[in-house]
Amino acid sequence: MAYPIIVLHEPHASIEGLYDHELSFWDIDARFINEVVFRLTDWHTDFLFHGFRNERIRPVRFPYSRFVVDAERLWNDPLEKEGQGILYRRFGDYHRHIPKQCEKQLYNLWRGHQHRLKSTLCENALLLDCHSFPEEQGNVDICIGFNEDWSKPDKETVEFVVNLFEENGYSVGINYPYSNSEAPECAFRYQSLMLEVNKRVYMEKGTLYLKTSHDKKRSVSELMAQLLGRLVGV
Repeated sequence: MAYPIIVLHEPHASIEGLYDHELSFWDIDARFINEVVFRLTDWHTDFLFHGFRNERIRPVRFPYSRFVVDAERLWNDPLEKEGQGILYRRFGDYHRHIPKQCEKQLYNLWRGHQHRLKSTLCENALLLDCHSFPEEQGNVDICIGFNEDWSKPDKETVEFVVNLFEENGYSVGINYPYSNSEAPECAFRYQSLMLEVNKRVYMEKGTLYLKTSHDKKRSVSELMAQLLGRLVGV
């Protein structure tokens, strides 16, 4: 089960660019920030996933908000029709009007991130797609997702991840409430696993504060460190 490289992919962990007039193009108000941006940004995933340091673990963090560019969307993504492709055009009752002459710059941010992600991967690597999700989106603590294709992780890896969390008191959903995992096409094969943490597990309700205590055997950050160590065979 040991992988030569683990890539920690964090596409939704930043809020940078939201107030940049050359990148944002949203009519931002307090409600948009509170109900949309704060709710759907993957807060503190760098803290949760980076507890184990090793030269074979490589973080790839998109430096801009998903509401500037969603680095994880596909080219010609099915969500384009809902205005939520690579460049969000609307979200709920909020609309975004991007000048045509500015689209190229934004798409180039997506292309640059995809190139960086691909160049960090190698044959037989594991891409760990790192996310969090709002409590109202699902009644499990941990969501594990994967694709039913060439990128699907081996059974041993999936079972180890599920068992690690369940044995420490966490409820786990497989491809629930979210499914699939980022897997850009490369000239070689690797595996991809999405790991989403319910915000209720590690954040104080209604705030951006990290919890300082928990009711589980071990904290999520401790389990992530154990998970990463096992996956690189240390």
